Amino acid sequence: MSEEIKHKEKSFCVFSIGEREFLLPKESVINILDIKRVFTIPGAPDYILGALPFMGKIVPAIDLAKVYNIEGIDYSNGKLIVIEVKGERIGILSEITPFFVDFDAEMILEDLIDPEKFFEQLKVNSQSHSEKKNDR
Repeated sequence: MSEEIKHKEKSFCVFSIGEREFLLPKESVINILDIKRVFTIPGAPDYILGALPFMGKIVPAIDLAKVYNIEGIDYSNGKLIVIEVKGERIGILSEITPFFVDFDAEMILEDLIDPEKFFEQLKVNSQSHSEKKNDR
């Protein structure tokens, strides 16, 4: 019976920015890092706070507060959720230590981030940002 219940549940990583909580599919999460030092990336879109080294690669730190216009954010005790999308790693900032929960697989969840769609959206925004910059 417990096997049947497990198949009907799905695991998610819960994190927050301001008063808003977001969900990521657990299978997308590679690691959760302390934010010690973020290196700025000159010319990067404003939603990229900077980058951090992780396992020999540079991981951009995405600030969803900029993407979703959330104000009053304090990342002093924040974490970086490293996810892998299409073979690339990106980091998403969280004000809290993320945690994992299980929900019924049929449940409709608000603020669920589909990593692939989100990654594609960021790529489009990044391209339009660099095009605008080149027009100046």
